Amino acid sequence: MRRTAYLVILTALPFAASAAQQRVRAVGDTLSMTTWSVVGVDPKTGDVGVAMASCVPNTLADALAALVPGKGAASTQAAFDIDNRNKIFAALKEGASANDIIRRVADSTVDKRLGSRQYGVVTIRNGRAETAGFTGKPMLDGVTAPDSKRWAGVRGNADRGVSVQGNTLASSEVVTNALDAFVWEDPTGFNWLSDRLMRAIEAGSRAGGDVRCNNDTTRQTAATAMIVVARGSDAPHATEKIGMSDQGTPQAAWLEISTTVAKGDDNPLLDLRRRYDYWRRTGGKYLPVPPPPPAPNRP
Repeated sequence: MRRTAYLVILTALPFAASAAQQRVRAVGDTLSMTTWSVVGVDPKTGDVGVAMASCVPNTLADALAALVPGKGAASTQAAFDIDNRNKIFAALKEGASANDIIRRVADSTVDKRLGSRQYGVVTIRNGRAETAGFTGKPMLDGVTAPDSKRWAGVRGNADRGVSVQGNTLASSEVVTNALDAFVWEDPTGFNWLSDRLMRAIEAGSRAGGDVRCNNDTTRQTAATAMIVVARGSDAPHATEKIGMSDQGTPQAAWLEISTTVAKGDDNPLLDLRRRYDYWRRTGGKYLPVPPPPPAPNRP
């Protein structure tokens, strides 16, 4: 059975806990969130955002993103720890540089699990973007693992304000194709930061995504997908706990859509795109998202 948290964005109404919040699982503050993600900023508008996908199901994964409009955004992944995400969030609010933020969290003297961490950071300083990233040694940054089935690495483009990172990936093309899709200029004008993040995460999926979701008969690429964006005039945003989403509540970012399914189900990026397109057609306004089409009968 498909398990998907559907977005309801009616912030003008009295607060009601979203289904995602009601279903928060007791997963604690540390979780294997092996994944790939795209972190992007727009130095002109101050908009910041993160899109991600992973073969870890039923997590929602919003907590890996730290957004500070006008200053930067970051993704904390692999062996996810909420304390590390919070350190990055605080550093972004201070206005620290991307390299300084990575130095603060990529310190083996204070993090005994550093080899299992991965970070991507993009900051805005003096009207320009800076990028920095980190991948722990066991994940073999930039090379293919000995079994030739998993790739990990971080690739950034400071001129375009983007960093793409991932591990347990089908190939390096998951990252490079996502980077190319982000910087591509859509001649039809769909070039908001959110548009770039959405097409980048889809490009990573088309390249194979998370290798653990693929086999000889299935090419699902992910079980969880998420996009979250804050505008330049918005307040800083970081979801409180792993397994939790603020979508549909007053705490939500301007755009916050998270969906998760079981392994072997439809690729969650299909539902993420459907819901994103509906949001985009409203001009980014808070309107209810229609229910999904009925699932086909399966034998």
